[in-house]
Amino acid sequence: MKKFVATLSSKQFVTNDVCYLLFSFDDPEFTYAPGQYIILSIPTSTTPLKRLYSFAGSNTTRGSFELLVKIVPGGAASEYIRILKMGDKVEVSGPAGLFTLQNNDKRKIYMVTGTGIAPIRSFLVSSAPRALNSILLWGLKDVGNSYLADELLSLKTTSPRFEYYYCFSQQSTFEGGSSLQAEHFKSGHIDSVWRAVVPVVLPEDEYYLCGSRTVVESLRVLLLSLGVERGNLFFEKY
Repeated sequence: MKKFVATLSSKQFVTNDVCYLLFSFDDPEFTYAPGQYIILSIPTSTTPLKRLYSFAGSNTTRGSFELLVKIVPGGAASEYIRILKMGDKVEVSGPAGLFTLQNNDKRKIYMVTGTGIAPIRSFLVSSAPRALNSILLWGLKDVGNSYLADELLSLKTTSPRFEYYYCFSQQSTFEGGSSLQAEHFKSGHIDSVWRAVVPVVLPEDEYYLCGSRTVVESLRVLLLSLGVERGNLFFEKY
């Protein structure tokens, strides 16, 4: 694991509480596997805090990495990231983590919540076409909390085997007015949408779960109870 300094090159709030960050650094040899994470050091008046964030971009781009971070009011790391300015330097170490894409041609089913999309986005943009033989189910509250719609549509256009659905737990009707298209809108929690779009559990499918600890654990238990083999189930809890 390497320790190094990275510089904030780009920053954008993609929703009211999710921030996209691009960092650059001077180490062309540094690389990571999609699905891994980096450790950000948060300075404090005493011992620095450590926070883990999944890489959200392509691992084929040398000298930079992307993150998607949820800003939590009152959180020390969130406040630090919220006030970061272009050109600011941060201390990081990595890569680390074992939540990586398996090297096979099995269909992948991604079941994620919130910024749990970060490592899946890294899969999709780094490991095509293997990662794009897949179905993405992304749980969010409502359309106002959605992002990446144009990017996912572009991936779908060029990769017919890729399917994706936004699963909105607090919105029952599609109202338009955003780049999200109606055919990718689903009302309900991830598990109910999954039962509708994947009516038969196939033993050869692989499942990748990422997001809030409680949701990932409940999905893991559900999938195992319905016959998904442990060897085909991979997860990362935030």
